[in-house]
Amino acid sequence: MLEKVFHLLSGYAEFQVEGDGPRFFNITAKSRIGLWGYRRREGLPVARIKAREYKKLRGVYRRSGSRPRLLKKRGAPFLIHRLEARKGLLLGALCGGALYWFLSGFLWGVSVTGTQLMPPSRVLEAAARQGLYQGCAQREMNPRGAALGILSELPELSWAGISTDGCFAEIAVKEGEPKPQPEEEAGWSNIVASREGKVVEIQAQSGRPEVKLGEAVERGQLLISGLYEEEQDPWAEPNPNPLQVTGPARGSVTAETWRTFTVQVSGMKKEWVETGETENSYSLYLLGLRLPLSLPLAPGEGRAYREEHPLKALGTKLPVSLRREARVACAQQERALTEEEQKAQALLKLREIQRGEIAPGGRVLEEELEFHFTEGMCILEAKCLCREEIGELQKVLVD
Repeated sequence: MLEKVFHLLSGYAEFQVEGDGPRFFNITAKSRIGLWGYRRREGLPVARIKAREYKKLRGVYRRSGSRPRLLKKRGAPFLIHRLEARKGLLLGALCGGALYWFLSGFLWGVSVTGTQLMPPSRVLEAAARQGLYQGCAQREMNPRGAALGILSELPELSWAGISTDGCFAEIAVKEGEPKPQPEEEAGWSNIVASREGKVVEIQAQSGRPEVKLGEAVERGQLLISGLYEEEQDPWAEPNPNPLQVTGPARGSVTAETWRTFTVQVSGMKKEWVETGETENSYSLYLLGLRLPLSLPLAPGEGRAYREEHPLKALGTKLPVSLRREARVACAQQERALTEEEQKAQALLKLREIQRGEIAPGGRVLEEELEFHFTEGMCILEAKCLCREEIGELQKVLVD
């Protein structure tokens, strides 16, 4: 293998002997001319010789009475000689290698993994402020410092790490659990009903329940008592000093409640309608550098659009993209809504009110909807049977 590499670097010629082949090879052996690669081609002997010694064979041919026939020339010297006649090709290869070396010193892409609730754009923005972004120089990048900076900027994260693979960087993060809110200092308190309903579930963690399942309660009624006296055994002698329990009431009481919601929406709606007049601006982004291809959009009103078409190679997104920014002129118009559209608007508004008024974790079990259309308005009345938490903490103040 090493011998083959050596011959390729020094160059060699392969030739065929026509005539008295045995006499030719005897003379070359006596002249100490090194040959190798002996074989036959169409019944004639073939051999190889170093490129710089090929001229020595002229005297051997004359003495042996044979004729040479050059078959091929191989090796680095002949390749360099051919490239000298194509200087543009050599220059292009050198420029391509220099460009490859230069571009490999930048980040071509940055990705984020591990996010669930937090949008990846926030992590990318924080990384950019730490000097890690698409197009940054790798020699100026500090992955460890950037990871610590991301953690300091985004307290929602419990861990962050940055790994590089060639010209690409991956930011792996882990979102932390929300910090538990400290419970208020223990004091005397009761749990009372925040509204009327029928009790369907009671969970008393601390305190004594004062209502039973299926019982109807009124607003302000005591549900779980944190201050109570030990119950006497009706069959035993009364205790003159019953145990007095005082402390905070903790627990939850779920009940079925009736609620009535009334919403109204207008039968007319103002909308922005595109007029068709469009302004475009094009830019080329290369390694995060913006190269404008047209004049930027002038300030104005209208709907703005942005389209980005990245260049891909072998399924990999390259840091080269064409971005189009457009703004379409709009005019405000008023149109009448159909009854179906008014119902949809009223239902949407009803759901927003229900989410705001029903206690967290509650839900609507049944509802009766009535729509009324009058004077360009849609009025929706909803009678809802809900299941929700009605327990409300009430502190007991003692002088």
